[in-house]
Formats: sequence, structure tokens, C-alpha cells
Amino acid sequence: MRTALLSLALLAATGLSAQFTSGFETWNDTLPTDWYGSKSNILDDSVTQVTTNVHGGAYAVRLQNSGTAHKRFTTQPLPVASGSIYTISFWVRGTGSIRTGLFDNRPGGSSGYAPYNAYYVSSGDTWTEVTQQVAAANDWPTGEFILSVMQTSGPEHLVIDDVTIMGGGTATEASIYEIQYTTDASGNSPMAGQIVSTGGIVTAVDTIGADTYFIQNGQGPWRGIWVNDGNHAVALGDSVVVAGSVEEYFLMTRLNTVTSFELVSSGNTVPTPEVLTPNQAQEEQWESVLVKVMDIGCVSAPNQFNEWPAWSTTAGMIVVNDLCYAFTPVIGSFYTITGVLDYSFDERKLEPRFMADIEVGSGVADLHRVEVAVRPNPASDVLYVDGLNGTRAAYELRDASGRLAMAGNLSQGVLPVAELRNGVYTLILRDAISIRQARVMVQH
Repeated sequence: MRTALLSLALLAATGLSAQFTSGFETWNDTLPTDWYGSKSNILDDSVTQVTTNVHGGAYAVRLQNSGTAHKRFTTQPLPVASGSIYTISFWVRGTGSIRTGLFDNRPGGSSGYAPYNAYYVSSGDTWTEVTQQVAAANDWPTGEFILSVMQTSGPEHLVIDDVTIMGGGTATEASIYEIQYTTDASGNSPMAGQIVSTGGIVTAVDTIGADTYFIQNGQGPWRGIWVNDGNHAVALGDSVVVAGSVEEYFLMTRLNTVTSFELVSSGNTVPTPEVLTPNQAQEEQWESVLVKVMDIGCVSAPNQFNEWPAWSTTAGMIVVNDLCYAFTPVIGSFYTITGVLDYSFDERKLEPRFMADIEVGSGVADLHRVEVAVRPNPASDVLYVDGLNGTRAAYELRDASGRLAMAGNLSQGVLPVAELRNGVYTLILRDAISIRQARVMVQH
């Protein structure tokens, strides 16, 4: 996630009050006196004083952790208030990854920790100011703010100076479009690490984990977002205003750590699904948007996670998942499926919400072709084409991307497919009086 770099002067101008400042100027022999709280787990000999090329004052701190498991470097105890937003700003140089967090002893399965912000990856010896936000979810007199570091490397590892924590801020108002729109090749939100307030219509609700729903504001790209919220029950068509932390969760932009929630109204019309091909559905701009993918076929049974690949005869593949509704497809059948677009385990996934989102055999291609009968379908070695009756016909067999896989003339109705890869193909037959086609699935 690209961490937002904000101006501390600008934050101060908004009226935020200083909760904590540290220039690492006071040490008790080996450790800075206002750091290394009880939640620190970085070794104390990996925390060293720096006296050259500091950002301000006489000293800075060097944090060393070359491993891939993060280590915490925490403040001494500070009181935090539930619902309050804290802005953590610091200067960093050197090589490694650093992020911020908070221990506020919140209830639940997080062991009392707020979700971490994403890592800022530092490289080189130039000082850079990094600002991230975290929201408290519990009144706690001995909270500890966290600098989490990993994958540092010498000679400098990570050098930190001039940390300021400001409390009393409010969520930044932003549309879903402003949160999601990005020109970054990674697809990461430009507002990642900030706490924002946004609104939309609920388009889908997780029925398995019961802590996820999707909201959308208007039609078009960049208009949907995933909300991770286990405390508020919502229904399709609810209009809600939600404040939470913008987070990149395994390359999926979401709102996490919901700090406020308002149900504006219920029973609203859900946005019209965007009609996309499987290839178009892979684009970042459609993340979390309600879409309809037409004429996609099942070539294999769902896996142990109830996911199955759905192929178009001309425009690629999309994985169908069961976050909101579990559907068991029939191999060899084609479907038109409505759902929101999710992303997990390096794959874009289509999430139908209920049975009405799944139409059998109603894709665009069904309306515009004269079919030819083929068997078996799926085929593994030989495909039999019925109805030729000795009539010579030219044929083409094209894969899901439209590339020509086989071509020639056919009169006996026997087509070898053993050398073809698994997938969906379009068989096109041309003779003197007609053009016919069929969707063919090859599965070895």
C-alpha cells in the first residue's frame, strides 16, 4: 500500500492536539526513556542511539530487524479514548519496512491490538516524513502506540526521529470514488492509512463470516468498496455512512476498524450491475462494484473452497466464489452471473449473492448463433460433431481468448482434441448454406 505522506503543519492547522512528541533526546543508558513499553518485542540490543545525520536535536533511534516477522517498538503508556482518531507522524531514513499500530486492549480476537496500517518501505539515506492514522476502539489508560518494523538492512537499517502523535482529529470525508481511484500500478488507494467517512448503498452482505459487506455510490468504475465491520448488521439496499481506516488487505482496498456507523435509510434501489466480460472484470477499477458477467461456462467442479473457474468462449475466465452464496454448478453448463467483485489469494473473484443472481443458459451468445450438436461435452480425446451427414464443412476451433487453436475441413464428424489444453473453445462450422457454432469444453 502506498502510505499517505501528509504535512504535519497542515495537521496542526486543523486543530489537532498533541498527544505525544519524541525526538529521542533522553535515554536511560541503552533505551529512550519515552519508548520501549511493555508491548515492545524488538530486542533491546536492536535499539541503538544515533548521533550523526539526525533529523532534529542531538539524537535519533536506529531499529534493526532483518527478519520477515515484524517486531514492535512501542511508546510508554498513554491514555486513549474509544472512537478517537490519532495521527502518527515520524521521519525515517535507511532501508526496511515500517508501519504504525496501537494497543488499546480492545475486546475480540485481536489480543487487544488495532489492525496495523500498511508498511511504508524506506530506502536510501534521505529523510522522509510518513503520516498514518489509527482509531482507538476502547477507553484505556495505558495504551501503547506502535512502530512495527521488519526486513531492515545495513548499514543504517531504519533510523527514526521526531515522532508526533496527535489526538482529537475527525475522519476525512471522501467519496468511494476518491478512496478507490488510483493511477498507481499496484492498485493501492491514495488514501491508505487514513481514516475516512464515506457513504453508499449496501450491494452485498457476507453470509459466511458475517463481518463483511459491500457498499456502492453511483454507477461506473471506482464506485464500490468492501467494509470489514463485525458490529453492525446491514441489509441489501441500506443507505449507510461509515467511518473507518482505509487499508490494503492482500491487494484489496477495504474500510477497516469502523469508528462510526449511521443507517440513513433502508429499502433503496441497488445500483444496476455493470455488464462486463471476464477479462474486463479483472480490471482494478471494478473492484467491489456490482457487475454482471454473461455467458460463462463451468469446466470443472468447485474446489475444496467452493470456488470454480467460469470461462467465456471469447473473453477469458473469472473465478466464482461463495462469500455471499454457495452455488454448485453443472459441468458443461453456461451461466450469466451477477455479483460483486472480490479479490483474494491473487485472484479476482465474482461473488453472487443469492440464487436469483445466477441465470442458466441466458448469455448473449445464446441469442445470436445457430447451434451444432457435439458430444461428449466436455471432451477429452475425441469430439463428435453431429448432423454433417457427409457434407464437407470448414471448421475453426478458437480458445477463450479468440486465438485459433485448430482449423481444417470436416466431413466425418470426428475431431481429435487430445492435444488441446483444458478450457472452453468455440467451434465454428461453415458450409455452402450456413454458419454454425458450438461451445466446446475440453477437459483431460
